[in-house]
Amino acid sequence: MEVRPLTRDEWQLKRDLRLRALKDSPHAFASTYAREARRSEADWRTWPAGGAFFAAFAGPALPLGIAGAWVAAADPATTHLISMWVEPAARGRGIATHLADAVTGWARDRGHDTVELELACGNTAALNAYLRCGFTPTDREPFTVGGTVLVRAVKP
Repeated sequence: MEVRPLTRDEWQLKRDLRLRALKDSPHAFASTYAREARRSEADWRTWPAGGAFFAAFAGPALPLGIAGAWVAAADPATTHLISMWVEPAARGRGIATHLADAVTGWARDRGHDTVELELACGNTAALNAYLRCGFTPTDREPFTVGGTVLVRAVKP
């Protein structure tokens, strides 16, 4: 398995994986399939602004999952792990860990202190995967009602 950043020119792959994720797990994300399907090519190429997307591959043409890294201007020392999703048939094989590690490495390369994410209420499988990756729950109030905020320290 290979995990690597997606280039701007791979916007269609990013789009396709994101839309598959929203169809597969509509309640796991803060967006909807209908909203994301309306994005333009330029939107996909530049999303997330100042961030990156990583994909896990079983081979050159077989993507298994995706995860994004984004930095909010209000908190430049924190990388936000966003939009992580693993193909249902590939779950339970450690792909989430590899994707989380790629986002954490991206954060480390930029001198960030932590990686943070928000998890939708009731997403127990994802919660367990994030806990196995070394994330811990925090007391920070999530933006989504009933959600959980998790953090992972970025080690030098």
